[in-house]
Amino acid sequence: MIEILKPNEFGKISSKEILEFERQIGFPLPNNYSDFLKINNGGQPEFDSIKVKIGKEIQLWSIKYFFGLHNKEYWASMYSTLKSLKNRIPTEFLPIANDGGGNYYLVNLSKDSFGKIYFWNHNTESKNNGNKYYGNIIYLFDSFLELTTNLINDESNIEIKTIETDDEFIIE
Repeated sequence: MIEILKPNEFGKISSKEILEFERQIGFPLPNNYSDFLKINNGGQPEFDSIKVKIGKEIQLWSIKYFFGLHNKEYWASMYSTLKSLKNRIPTEFLPIANDGGGNYYLVNLSKDSFGKIYFWNHNTESKNNGNKYYGNIIYLFDSFLELTTNLINDESNIEIKTIETDDEFIIE
């Protein structure tokens, strides 16, 4: 399972609270995502990037934060995120994480594509009919588990310093 830097940063949740959330949104959650919420209730992943193939090009995309079920900090709250994305994403999608740049990772809750993970790009969203627009949504993975097992450390964030001692390098 995924390693979260500060699990339950905004409080733990129970199975009962997850069931209540499922009732509110009108869809059940995939088991592996529900288990993640019970254990971590969202949070910042230790490994924060995924490799994505777009056409023939491999890109490195960031995952800044997985949303939790709480009403604390808006940027970490599933409830605040759902409110801000109302009528902007199709109703069968649930935002589960952001990339820190206004884009979201979504889980599909429909029967046909249940549990599949997608990426929602805010730069190409529909201005008029977002809850019926799919042109800015890209398929990524078959499940939340597949998403989390593909997380890697973005090594481009590592600062390399050269220090003049015995011709060695120190990586910080």
